[in-house]
Amino acid sequence: MSFQVVAKSTNSTSLVIGEISDREAEIASENNPIVDGRGTYLIAVDERNSDGIGNVLAKFVSEDAAHELAKFFRLTGRLEPA
Repeated sequence: MSFQVVAKSTNSTSLVIGEISDREAEIASENNPIVDGRGTYLIAVDERNSDGIGNVLAKFVSEDAAHELAKFFRLTGRLEPA
């Protein structure tokens, strides 16, 4: 089961919980072999970046862990409208 959550971080960046693109996986795996493109990740997306490639910040150990952070985003009012 996959899901995507978007939370506002700054005026120009958002934090995204979800799957990553092949290109994001390729770029991130150059510095960290744990990034294999499978699973759920935390990604920083700069809205000023025209290519849409996000910066992979973390890989979740489980979807439950991702849901916990999503719940925190919801409780603190950071979720962006769908």
